[in-house]
Amino acid sequence: MKPCPFDHIRRVTLSRWALRGQRDFRGGVSTDSRSLGEGDLFIAIRGATFDGNAFVIQAVSAGASGVIVDQPLEPAVLAQLAQTSATVMQADNSIRALNRLAAAYRREMRSKVIAVGGSNGKTTTKQIIHTLLKQKYSGIASAKSFNNNIGLPLTLLAAEPSHDYVVLEVGTNAPGEVAALGATASPDITVITSVGLEHLEKLGDLQSVAAEEASLARFTSNDGMLFFNKADPELLSALRLGKMPRVTVGPAGSEADIEVTQWRQDISGLNFTLNGRADFYLPLLGSHNVFNAALAIGVARRMGLSEAEIQAGLALVRPSPMRLEPQTVGSHWVLNDAYNSNPTSAAMALQTFAELEPPMVNGRRPRRVVVLADMLELGAGSAEHHVRLGELVAELKFDVLVTIGPLAHWAAEPAGRGGVKTFEFADVSGALENQSRWLGTGEAILLKGSRAMRLETLLSGKSAGTVKSAPLAGHA
Repeated sequence: MKPCPFDHIRRVTLSRWALRGQRDFRGGVSTDSRSLGEGDLFIAIRGATFDGNAFVIQAVSAGASGVIVDQPLEPAVLAQLAQTSATVMQADNSIRALNRLAAAYRREMRSKVIAVGGSNGKTTTKQIIHTLLKQKYSGIASAKSFNNNIGLPLTLLAAEPSHDYVVLEVGTNAPGEVAALGATASPDITVITSVGLEHLEKLGDLQSVAAEEASLARFTSNDGMLFFNKADPELLSALRLGKMPRVTVGPAGSEADIEVTQWRQDISGLNFTLNGRADFYLPLLGSHNVFNAALAIGVARRMGLSEAEIQAGLALVRPSPMRLEPQTVGSHWVLNDAYNSNPTSAAMALQTFAELEPPMVNGRRPRRVVVLADMLELGAGSAEHHVRLGELVAELKFDVLVTIGPLAHWAAEPAGRGGVKTFEFADVSGALENQSRWLGTGEAILLKGSRAMRLETLLSGKSAGTVKSAPLAGHA
């Protein structure tokens, strides 16, 4: 954010003065008192396990010249802050204040704002777009999965006046969240990757998910452009397009603007052709990523990149951590897709794992071991969704299924009935302590589970902060 008077910040955040200081705001905004620079603004956020209002003194000591709180400070704290010449403003709600500030800054920005939403593939598509555009332009993208009402405004506020673009990721787990973030972002370019079964505990059903994800399109600027997958029927039915300019992607014969007419996958990545004439290589796994890449290519063309620049940029893309990330762990080849999980993304991960030919180990084909942990936030249909995954494991003829958690347990019976050897554990610790039962030497392993299950700790041998057993590396 560019420097501005605190009076402007107070007005746009609808805050009131608690203490008017003399120090200048230099442009940085943070909600973490540990990451502040000199002259930054600290916005005190209250979370489930912390309260930023309690860290105001530390924030100012770290360099903050101003703070926004959402509860009155004790007189002794205000007196101490008065000695520092810091400014204190009080808002009705700090998160709303953060979003108001970001929305006000967005209205001043010259950067093109690109917002990426959808049930699956948001982070990957965002990363591909950013990798392409930074070959030619200056810009930033959401860090990690900064896709909520804290991460998205912080990304906007991190943009500098000189930046040509900002790529935002837009997430949701409850109705109305996408619309709120869309209103803050007001994107010039909107990308919606897909609609799938996600966060059903709050969103209800697939049609409600589609309506939630499609709502992002409404906030595209008047002279902007919408990019989406034409072959996604739920998304297509939920969008209210009117005369909105759009670019569609889809498979051959879909009559999309950008059609994926050919593709092939091997362990090194994806080779694909668009509209029968333009060839591309993407070093990512998962056939669904050809459509994510097609969306990103459409955005890059819109932003003025040549085909040669796009081809060169795609070759530089790397998998985001724990998203179909291939790893070598000791003697094992691991496809780490443990960042998060829902029925749609889990099915895609299983299909990808089945399509790949892992490296040979000592001249033999490795066993394919699927490790599935609980998919969370699916509501009343949780058991049924896990049963369907077990049926798919059997259909794809994997060798071993390891389930972790009380919900993943439901996948074991249908998989076992289909001839897959199954092992069930209550948590990661149990799987680690019993590795010798289910893990041999030189296996091909897929990891898939919801974020809270911390399935990646199988790779380090750590669970709940303690080494429970030897990690996967070379266990015999």
